[in-house]
Amino acid sequence: MNKIEKRKQDGEEVTIRKAKWKLCLGILLALAGFAALLAGALLDVQDAGEIALVIAGFFVCDLAGIILLIKAMPGLALSDINKIDKKYGGCELAQLHGMKKSEVEQTLRSHKFQLDDSGYYRRKKFSFLRDSVSYYVKILDSSNLRATIHNEWKRFDQYVQNGKNSCLILMMYSDEPSAQNAQVLRNVGTRQIADNMVLDMYSLTTMVAVGADPVTGVGCYLDIGRGHHLYLYKYGCKMLKKLFG
Repeated sequence: MNKIEKRKQDGEEVTIRKAKWKLCLGILLALAGFAALLAGALLDVQDAGEIALVIAGFFVCDLAGIILLIKAMPGLALSDINKIDKKYGGCELAQLHGMKKSEVEQTLRSHKFQLDDSGYYRRKKFSFLRDSVSYYVKILDSSNLRATIHNEWKRFDQYVQNGKNSCLILMMYSDEPSAQNAQVLRNVGTRQIADNMVLDMYSLTTMVAVGADPVTGVGCYLDIGRGHHLYLYKYGCKMLKKLFG
């Protein structure tokens, strides 16, 4: 770890510690406000000045508590994102087999995916938790996974309909070194998981990036793991397992 990364990590730790203190203090202040109101009721306060004091104490404590809770949210979100980075940043990628291009296209057609004019294989599927999810599969060659993912995610974000649950499964065939590709897939997957689980758990779009070897037909992607059934990224992982697991 270089000095810049060390300073960044130290700064994040300070931010997270402050956020946790703000959270605790905010909760205590909110409880204190309710305690003041409850005390006034139990003591049967009759004097107008005392009643005003109790009410003022309630609102001041609760308002201060709410402000502190709001100020704590970015630091708490950062803490959750760091936990996700630690959990998924170095884990092994899940493997899929039988993913040569011709096999993938045949599998998609057999599962009623329809190829549209934009090059996406598309299928809409009902689900109880998400009502319905539209799956888009894009198959393409890539000489630079990082650039391909960036460009295709930007293009997909402009393509999908607003207000619809949409999952892009991006299948990229590359001859780049597998270790280099694996880290790119981890980073992208981790960002998508963090977006789903922390930044916007009700996000309407997500992407599962798959890197495949054009010779062996073995594909790799970052699996979110067990649980997490509310998150859209999980639906993409489930669909991949259904198709190629």
